[in-house]
Amino acid sequence: MTDRLATLKIPCRGGLYTNEDFLTLSDNLPGAATRLVNFEVSPFGGYRRISGYKYIDATYNRPAGTGAILGLFIYNDVIYAARKKSSGTDYDVLKYVSGAGWSSVSLTAGQSATNVVRIRGLNHSVTGNKSLILTDGINYPMRLVDTSWTKLNGSTDVDNASFAEAFKNRIFFAGMSQSPQLLVFTAPNSDSNFTAASGAGSVNVGFDITGIKRFRDNLYIFGKNDIRRLSGDSINSFVIQEVSNSVGCVASDSIQEIGGDVIFLAPDGIRTVQGTERIGDVELATISKPIQQVLNLYDINFTNEQLCSTVVREKSQFRYMFGKATLTAVNTSGFLGGLRTSDQRTGWEFSELRGIQANCAVSGFVGDDEYVLHGDHSGYVYRQEQGGTFQDDNVYATYVSPFLDFGNTEKRKVFSQVTVFTRPEGDNNFIVTADYDWLDSDYASPNDYTIASTGGYAEYRDTETAYNTAGFVYGGATKPVIRQAIQGSGHAIQFKFVTVSSANPYTIHGFAVQFGEAGVR
Repeated sequence: MTDRLATLKIPCRGGLYTNEDFLTLSDNLPGAATRLVNFEVSPFGGYRRISGYKYIDATYNRPAGTGAILGLFIYNDVIYAARKKSSGTDYDVLKYVSGAGWSSVSLTAGQSATNVVRIRGLNHSVTGNKSLILTDGINYPMRLVDTSWTKLNGSTDVDNASFAEAFKNRIFFAGMSQSPQLLVFTAPNSDSNFTAASGAGSVNVGFDITGIKRFRDNLYIFGKNDIRRLSGDSINSFVIQEVSNSVGCVASDSIQEIGGDVIFLAPDGIRTVQGTERIGDVELATISKPIQQVLNLYDINFTNEQLCSTVVREKSQFRYMFGKATLTAVNTSGFLGGLRTSDQRTGWEFSELRGIQANCAVSGFVGDDEYVLHGDHSGYVYRQEQGGTFQDDNVYATYVSPFLDFGNTEKRKVFSQVTVFTRPEGDNNFIVTADYDWLDSDYASPNDYTIASTGGYAEYRDTETAYNTAGFVYGGATKPVIRQAIQGSGHAIQFKFVTVSSANPYTIHGFAVQFGEAGVR
């Protein structure tokens, strides 16, 4: 019998952890997750079920053409997409205007779509004008200034360049199939002058380049097993120094600047540039240790069509999306990483992504609004951070806690109640399941419990919900705390929270478990 009840509060923090044993998680990280799908680190603390995505425009959702969206770009507050033309072998670039749809901004010179899997865009102003440079790994780079296209064919060295980056008032090109180890740069204040007499040049870095990225006062050059940084202000002062000769970047489109650092996918996980510079090639330099067991399930030698990434700047969050054209959206996967800054702690927390079939992605600002976009293999363009569905499909989200033994694995507990602390963004139902004793088959689990979270907060900068909409209160909610009676006993308990619906997002801040120790009077 149990005469004395105790309550343990579990704040949700830590994100997905797959590389710790159950005893360590129970004692040190009880608010972490052993499974976390389609949740994100909430700026208010806890885990928030992610928002959905919608066609960029319900009427004008697909640019003209055939096949996948090959690239997405935001230039001068306008959204652009690249797609193979319906006839011929070239691809076209189209711009989107709200309410009017997509219209061609036809390239003045044909760009072959044959063997093109990814088109990358670089916004720069080294010439004094805002410009967009496109590289596709097959053709000469193209430059857009206002509405005028120019082929950057001033040097055969940059033919079929895959990467471009602005650094020290020059444009650097890399990833050419005929010279994969070559880094080519223009003359100062130009994106098209390749003459040595004007200050242009090139350098062989000694390895095949998989990506380049400007960060602070350096240009970082990535290979699959090498990283170098270029510093200096002119051709006479440029210096290339070694960062690592044993780890590098295995997926070009994993490179993103976020949280005051640059992240990239290395053979041993997700790394940061500063961590690799400071610590070297040891495991401590990876930020993905909590999810390494799951990450190891993927083929680390990603091809470009299998990974794309973007960032959500307002949330200090990056998203890696893996997939192939042969996979349906429901079978695609990825990872979300976010910086937690609440609760006086800072660090990366992770979740799995399911249901985003992306061939390319981009984020940026159109006016004052951040747009997070992805294009799929069927030619559709979606805006993320919109609504509660994946374009009318239900969002599957799950959070599974560690097994909690409350500091004693030997004492049997009788459980009576779980109290869930939420932040609803509208009416929502989710299912809570309690499992006992590390899923020992000798112990039966009780029935699932359906919990209703009613009312909602209107989120700051939410474009979908007006603050005065019925049922939505800025800064308040009608039922953020839910108490649910539960049945069962065991030495440890695990909670599973599942949503499979088109309902609104919500946040689980934490939960409290009420229990008594069996046999204590």
